Amino acid sequence: MGVGEGRSTVALAIIRGYAWTQRHRNCMTVTSMARIITLFAFLPAFWPGAAAQPAPQDTPALELIFLSVGQGDGVVIRSPEGRVVLVDAGPASGIVRVLREREIDSIDLAISTHPHADHIGGMDEVIRQLPVRYYMDNGVPHTTSIYRNLLRTVERSEVTYLAPVARRIGLGSLSLQVLPPPDGDTLALNNRSVGVVAEFGEFRALLTGDSEIEELHHFLRLGVPPVTVLKAAHHGSRDAVSPAWLSATKPAVVVISCGLDNPYGHPHPWALRYYQAVASEVYRTDRHGEVTVRGHRDGTYAVVTGEAASDSRPSPDSVTFEEPVTPVAEGVLSLRVFADAPGNDHDNLNGEYVVIRNLSHAAVVVGDWTLCDTAAHCFTLPAEAAIAPADSVVIYTGRGAADRHRYYMNRGQAVWNNRGDAATLRNRGGHVVIRYVY
Repeated sequence: MGVGEGRSTVALAIIRGYAWTQRHRNCMTVTSMARIITLFAFLPAFWPGAAAQPAPQDTPALELIFLSVGQGDGVVIRSPEGRVVLVDAGPASGIVRVLREREIDSIDLAISTHPHADHIGGMDEVIRQLPVRYYMDNGVPHTTSIYRNLLRTVERSEVTYLAPVARRIGLGSLSLQVLPPPDGDTLALNNRSVGVVAEFGEFRALLTGDSEIEELHHFLRLGVPPVTVLKAAHHGSRDAVSPAWLSATKPAVVVISCGLDNPYGHPHPWALRYYQAVASEVYRTDRHGEVTVRGHRDGTYAVVTGEAASDSRPSPDSVTFEEPVTPVAEGVLSLRVFADAPGNDHDNLNGEYVVIRNLSHAAVVVGDWTLCDTAAHCFTLPAEAAIAPADSVVIYTGRGAADRHRYYMNRGQAVWNNRGDAATLRNRGGHVVIRYVY
């Protein structure tokens, strides 16, 4: 994926892939509130084509700012009219300064998805120092001093408490759909996160706190729409994504909020595989810094990344085109290599594979086209091979029964170098169609 530090970044790597808390009142004051994977291969469905192109900057836009708060979450949603929603506030104080630097001096709605410190650590400061009209949490008390201090601050303020029930909240032209967490006192706090869908015309974004698979499937039962932007649940952990979840949400952009070299190993490599197999663009705050998405009413969007952390490492992924490039390549096909198979690569040859996706609305004939790595390990697609519109094919290293979606190189050992390689796709005339370097 093409990555730029401190500048607008739009990466093309599109590939195919696979909480209801019962509160008794919809709106109450804060004072009354106190009383009160087995992982598998992908390809379950069809995804849309190429990433939407950015609209002009002067058109009305919904702004999503994924703040770089380290190992935690903090997301600003700002409507074209300037109405502001803050979803979580990171692990520590200092967020008010960050908000003011972005010309945010009041909050219409603050949401704590769940009371873990990496989500509410800065919320006390926000409510103490900025005017906040409404506040919502998941309604589940916690025993930590951070939570108790936040609760006292909320109770002493003039903010109005909103229970996390299914509802729509209008903030100018922004429509916010609340996805309530499931009932159940035995559920872990992660699986009782409040979910929200932000909608502005055809543009939608979905945030689900630290939801794990159990709650994500609860949200599926409630009904979630396809979205343009998906915040990866639980910082990109392995137990917070599934083929069913991605099949329903179909994100074009995935943003993972996590800290550089965090002790939890977020994001998990398997979760990254899922996201990269579905989304056009995957961003990480530990590598890209702050990520801002401007979404327009017609569904188009633009992504801008802030300065990465001082010790962050740039993404090694890139997609480049070589000359001569056939006309079919530009904006029509994407290619990605999934090199690092689980376990020993040589014992799991079909754990490494290449995905070629047709981004266009017409079939692309790829018969007799050749895919090679830098060491000249090559595979030639059968003469009848073609990729249907918005469809993809997978080329596995090992052996298997081929069909129109799956092909096998029938190699006896791993092909793609985990430390970096290049995949080159040539047409039957030998011209380079697309080259993917990682």
